[in-house]
Amino acid sequence: MNQRIKDCKEVFDHKLAFLQVRRQSSVLTANISLTRALMHDTVKMIMILVVGDKIATKLHRRFSGHHQEVRMSDKQKWEAFCDWECARFTKPTKPLNGIQTWIKYYSHVDMSVQANSF
Repeated sequence: MNQRIKDCKEVFDHKLAFLQVRRQSSVLTANISLTRALMHDTVKMIMILVVGDKIATKLHRRFSGHHQEVRMSDKQKWEAFCDWECARFTKPTKPLNGIQTWIKYYSHVDMSVQANSF
């Protein structure tokens, strides 16, 4: 259980970074509601406590709209972009900013509006 709490704290720290990046960007603030930002990765944190990080991460990536690569709504695209932008602040293995992440891993997803607005 101790490892699950540690993993949950890592997601919580990422969530705080997400909120901070959103707040510091007028474009992200305009396109991601406060409710959506507060709920970002909340279910993942609960799942980590119940089933552990590995399974929770798989389920989160499969069912969370901001991780879908097809048929993402504009809101989900903004959330994904903010997610990529803030990951570099809390995840040492993910040093790229939002635009760099999009270009390197998700260029097949139409995020041109998000990338050009940032």
